[in-house]
Amino acid sequence: MALELDFHGAAGAVTGSCMELKAGDKRILVDCGLFQGSRSLEALNYEPLPFEPRRIDAVVLTHAHLDHSGRLGLLARQGFRGPIHCTPPTRHLLAPLLTDAARLQASDAERRNHRPDRIGRPAFEPLYDDHDVRQVFEQAEELRYGQWAEISPGIAIRFSDAHHILGAASVEVRAEGQHLLFSGDIGDGAATANGPPRPEGGWDHVICESTYGDRDRVRHTPEERRELLAAMVEPALARGGNLLIPAFALERTQIVLADLVALFASGRLRPSPVFVDSPLADRVTRTYRRFGGIQDSPSPFDSPHVRFTTSVPQSKALNRVTGAIILAGSGMCTGGRIRHHLVRNLPKGEATVLMVGYQARGSLGAVLESGARAVRISGNDVPVRARIEKLDVYSAHADHQALLQWLTRRAPVRGSIFLDHGEPPALERLATDAAAIAGLPHPIVPLLGERFRLDAGKPAQRIGKPRPDAPELIAREDWRNRYAAFAASLEERLRALPSDAARRHALEAAERAFEGQAGERAGKDQAQAL
Repeated sequence: MALELDFHGAAGAVTGSCMELKAGDKRILVDCGLFQGSRSLEALNYEPLPFEPRRIDAVVLTHAHLDHSGRLGLLARQGFRGPIHCTPPTRHLLAPLLTDAARLQASDAERRNHRPDRIGRPAFEPLYDDHDVRQVFEQAEELRYGQWAEISPGIAIRFSDAHHILGAASVEVRAEGQHLLFSGDIGDGAATANGPPRPEGGWDHVICESTYGDRDRVRHTPEERRELLAAMVEPALARGGNLLIPAFALERTQIVLADLVALFASGRLRPSPVFVDSPLADRVTRTYRRFGGIQDSPSPFDSPHVRFTTSVPQSKALNRVTGAIILAGSGMCTGGRIRHHLVRNLPKGEATVLMVGYQARGSLGAVLESGARAVRISGNDVPVRARIEKLDVYSAHADHQALLQWLTRRAPVRGSIFLDHGEPPALERLATDAAAIAGLPHPIVPLLGERFRLDAGKPAQRIGKPRPDAPELIAREDWRNRYAAFAASLEERLRALPSDAARRHALEAAERAFEGQAGERAGKDQAQAL
């Protein structure tokens, strides 16, 4: 019997991972993540789920990052009561990550609903709350690497180490006589590791992530990586302002923190106060201690130069600090306390913002990296005078060459390869290069909403069309940040005109353009109605 595979997220983008595998009347989700990035992408979280939660038999969770796990609370709220299979570290990370996500949704909804520019608009509601998170944790079931488990009649899975973050896994699936492999998010170490043993005759279908599918990174030793960090930190602090490091609370914060403490201990950097302004990072760090995620001795988490700020008053007190290093989430500046610190520090020429992770298209972090002179944060138009720097040595994702190595080790693939979890340039290059590998078919790059029929040893067949707006959703630049940049430069551009008459004419032309757009839209709506 054929299987069916639906792509409900991370198709043409690096966020919202969610796939639905159908075997007869059984339905399995592989991940159920939040869409993160621009407000346009985040709006997808508030659309109805593209499946009936009560009909899902089980969830297989590759790892705890919110772009893979962040809608599990919504799934539980809407009636899903099946098991959620994950590794032991992932299960222990779920509670703090989803609790923090629920808290951020509640505070974000309250903040948006009280903004003057939202008066009279429909109220925002959080996707889920603490009760839903507790329900998720109760449904989570631990499965160790290398163990087979039948998760539904006729469907068995096995996890293998994906070498990404603590507890991350690739997933083998046996169903209806077929062997499938879902890479999950994989790190460089997965390229050369043995990984799951190849089934006799090869894999039927392989689904592979593509985050860095078009980028090759120089590989650094820990000592080289720390020296590169020191070369960023030293001049930033010498300017007299704060150094902000947006960092994911899971894995990135812990590694950057360990590197800073090592640089202090070696004398390479003068010890400076380091504030980890993230209650979530504090809770995640406890899980790292439990599972040995950072094995330095003494632990960098116990350094006298490091302070974890957990309460809101402690966080606000950092407004009075200067010359400090502040790590705060989120890594792409899409939420969390980093946005508060950006509002305070971006206008200061002596401040520095250091990006140490991937910035998805349309996210605030990506807008800052692009050189924006102003950004919009929580309804505020914020000028950017701080120095924006990037250090691309901390990624937990395999790069272009490592992804090709991983795929080469999966050959032969008898049916199809799908490339997901990547943006268009990465997907296109990886697909082209993977097609040249012996034993691999030309990869399929699915779009959001597409459905495929999977047969044993045969190429997949597309049986469901993508969302009509899928290409636009992926390519769309969030208009809010463009507006902030435009508004910041508007008065300057008007003053540069030769006369008040020219300025008045420019404003009138802008008004006519808006009226024309509104009239064109009304005409299209009327034509559709007819």
